[in-house]
Amino acid sequence: MKINQFNSNEKILKYTDKINYFLNAHKTLIVAELDLTNKCNHRCPGCCGNNENNAELSLEQIEKIVENLVECECQGVILSGGGEPTISPHFAAAVKLLKNNGINIGMNSHGMNLDKTKMELIAQNMEYFRISLDAGTPEMYNKIHGMNAQHFQKTLSNIAAFSEYKKSIDSKTSFGVGFLTSRATECDMESFVQLVKERGADFAQFRPFTGDTLDIRQKVVELREKYESDDFKIVASYQKYNEMSNIGGGGINHENRGYSKCHGMWFSTCISADFKVWACLHFRQSAEHLLGDLSQNTLAEIFRSARMREVYNSINCKNCPILCRNDSFNKTLESLQNPIINSEFL
Repeated sequence: MKINQFNSNEKILKYTDKINYFLNAHKTLIVAELDLTNKCNHRCPGCCGNNENNAELSLEQIEKIVENLVECECQGVILSGGGEPTISPHFAAAVKLLKNNGINIGMNSHGMNLDKTKMELIAQNMEYFRISLDAGTPEMYNKIHGMNAQHFQKTLSNIAAFSEYKKSIDSKTSFGVGFLTSRATECDMESFVQLVKERGADFAQFRPFTGDTLDIRQKVVELREKYESDDFKIVASYQKYNEMSNIGGGGINHENRGYSKCHGMWFSTCISADFKVWACLHFRQSAEHLLGDLSQNTLAEIFRSARMREVYNSINCKNCPILCRNDSFNKTLESLQNPIINSEFL
């Protein structure tokens, strides 16, 4: 089982054709985050989704989006939110449409709504599936997800059931369970790993709450030594934790991000449940980050539009979350734009 190493700064370099398009103002899209719905049956206090409306894509809109993604030669789609993707009445249809059109699928979910049909659909069609548990105890689950102990146990049961089904059909779907680290959640890290390993997931993943600079690298080393095995791994967004270690020392900060523009918006986009396209998943429903409306233009037209260039030139990265999704490859792309003297002398 190959497990994602979450090294976006290196991944971006694989797409030399897309980078060439970027440097020469052509189509560039690699991945789209697709919000099938804004509805969710969890009550996470720190949710970064869109709770302002209950928008939900129709089947016709989903079909149109897939056509647009194919036209733009998009390589992958992350079903996330927004809301909880498995709540959408068109969840199964969306997965099949994407798969049948050659687009790789990943999904982030709270995992509580899984049933046999959804498990089969995920295990047979997705490249990766991650459940956001973010807790090792019912008390922490309530604090982070706003749900009670019964819901916590239901999610744990679903993790075990999906792991068992995945193995029964020899599915290649990479299945992990996520945990957002912060000073408030650090105490649950080990109990979380124990629960995830006991229920048969491929990996446990740690990544930081946006804006929280807690350094858990040594803790992860200790957990890996104690719990990893041939069929269970512990992974972390190391590039983010490594860079966060510089924050306290005056390194990375809002004023000194290592890049001047959000180059990543050309490679990674967000399509929301109200059929609109955004430069960044962190700023859904922000007028400043609105690229276009798919009811008025195709995705290709939006990416070629004057509005796309206007947003690119106007976004002030100082106002963006530190270590956002695009941060690592923004640095890589910034360096590619810098002039190099005597590049022939390697």
